[in-house]
Amino acid sequence: MSQSTISLRHLRVFLAVVSSGSLATAAKLLHITLSAVSKSLKELEQELGVQLVIRGRKGMQLTQAGETFHKHAAQTLASFSQAMDQAQRSAEAPELLRIGALPTAAGYMLAPVIAQMRERYPQVRVQVLSGVYEYLVGKLRTHDIDLIVGRLIGRDMLGVVFEALYEEDLLMVVRKDHPLAGREHLLLDDLRPYVLLASPQGTLVRTSVDNFLLSEDAGEGFQIFESLSETFSRVYVQDYDAVWFVQRGVVDLDLRLGIVSPLPFASPLLRAPVGLTTPTDRPLSGAAQHFAQLLRGWRAIE
Repeated sequence: MSQSTISLRHLRVFLAVVSSGSLATAAKLLHITLSAVSKSLKELEQELGVQLVIRGRKGMQLTQAGETFHKHAAQTLASFSQAMDQAQRSAEAPELLRIGALPTAAGYMLAPVIAQMRERYPQVRVQVLSGVYEYLVGKLRTHDIDLIVGRLIGRDMLGVVFEALYEEDLLMVVRKDHPLAGREHLLLDDLRPYVLLASPQGTLVRTSVDNFLLSEDAGEGFQIFESLSETFSRVYVQDYDAVWFVQRGVVDLDLRLGIVSPLPFASPLLRAPVGLTTPTDRPLSGAAQHFAQLLRGWRAIE
């Protein structure tokens, strides 16, 4: 017999014979015939070219070769059993979906889609990580997240690709009892007495704001206060007469709760695509593909 025919069966029989002290007892433990035990032991000794056990009136005794082989055979069988257990536990473990969420998505589209995901694929465990684009795209490249949901950033797209799903409005919002709240018609000149909260120079949101003001030939004289902190901007709007240029997704809950009111300004310049950013160096997992399909479907019926 060739070496490739030595199987786990031979190891199990040998170990059972050693632990029980007899071929007959080993046969009972393994639920096989005595002749099958004897045959397996003989095949193993023939393949190895050494005698493993000495059969005598006082029972069985391991030879020196048998003692050496017994130690390694026990380790081999234990390692195999451990590998089987880990593989089975891994197969039974829930699939993990790790979503990177830019603030605009975290506050608007993500919650209803994750609710659908949990309903349709309860076996998938979902984790959401929020942060700025540079942080999330770094996590995407190191395989710490599966995809990013949010607004197109437009820079540092090495190794990733963006799929647009819809366009999001950039709003101007004020607190619900602001002097401009509820007005159906406003001019940009009506904003001059108030502080305008906007992202710093160089950000895409600020570029949209500046282009909008230029397109309306609004000129200068606006009091623009720069902030990247949503928490600060939200508090400042509530406590003072500020007007906040902000993505719809960031303040969607505030709008639904009636905490802030949108001002009646609209322009194609105040819109930007929102969608999925995915890696180009690997395919999406099954869970990530399901999530992406739900995300596309949500926009179709939203």
